[in-house]
Amino acid sequence: MEESLLRSIGVVVAVLAALWVLAEWDRYRRRLLRAGRALHLVEEHPAPPSGRPIEQIAADVRRIGAQVHHAPREMPVAKRRGWIEAYDDVLIAACHALQLTQRLRELPDGPQRDLERERVERMLQGAGLPLSP
Repeated sequence: MEESLLRSIGVVVAVLAALWVLAEWDRYRRRLLRAGRALHLVEEHPAPPSGRPIEQIAADVRRIGAQVHHAPREMPVAKRRGWIEAYDDVLIAACHALQLTQRLRELPDGPQRDLERERVERMLQGAGLPLSP
């Protein structure tokens, strides 16, 4: 008789403890995760990506690249330079998002920067970013 009474009390206590934990599950889960990370039992979640999504950057690269590569010869020089600067900006953003190195801002305007731009375009294509629609 005593044994069944102890068993019944144990079941009641277990049910009450489970209900207690379920009521505050979110708090207990956060505490367990924090303890697991401190003991290196649980992997850290990677930080959410910073900056714009790569899909938006790729769309900008394609859109602005088409404007730069298919610009009419009679386009004013200032407008053309503006498009090229914008194109360099999105190429730099794409390289940053894909963790690729580039030197577009380090080089002066002219043939060296044009060659670097072409190198960056090839590098982005090699990384799987299609530059043409």
